[in-house]
Amino acid sequence: MIEIIIIVFIFLLVIIVNKGFSGIKDKEVRAIYLIFVGFLIQLIIFNEKFSHSSLSFLTPAFYIISLFVLLVFLIMNLYYKGMLIAAIGFSLNLVVILANKGFMPQDLSKLRLIGQYQKVKLLTEYGQFYNATIMSPKTHLNFFADRITIPALKPLIAVYSIGDLIILTGICIFIIEFFKKDT
Repeated sequence: MIEIIIIVFIFLLVIIVNKGFSGIKDKEVRAIYLIFVGFLIQLIIFNEKFSHSSLSFLTPAFYIISLFVLLVFLIMNLYYKGMLIAAIGFSLNLVVILANKGFMPQDLSKLRLIGQYQKVKLLTEYGQFYNATIMSPKTHLNFFADRITIPALKPLIAVYSIGDLIILTGICIFIIEFFKKDT
């Protein structure tokens, strides 16, 4: 939630500073449809109906496919510095998820700290839930997994990875780049 607030704030600030949308004239974002394809796959697999279906065992594979679709989008737009930064953060997350067979390790103590008790319950009960797994000595690359939070910002905050924070930084820089008027 806080990430959406930050992105909207940057977006509005850039619109005000640039006095509108004229900065986007003649700027291109390639293969934007890949964002929708990647997130559509995630929308399909990360819901209760799919998670209780006979196909739920395919969730990690579909999740990884969706991430590669999104990575292709980022790679196709690396001429923006913000996209390059976002791609670095995205790649960090992707490496962790691949190392953990399609799941991102979650630090349960951090989830409890911000009051995400339902997620803790589901992870404790099932061991894995949607794209998350319980962080433990058996999970890989835990330093880069979801383990960062700021409890003072609850309920707006979640538990983030280093990659998530780099992605957010990249998106903000991209918005500034994309809307900036050429001088």
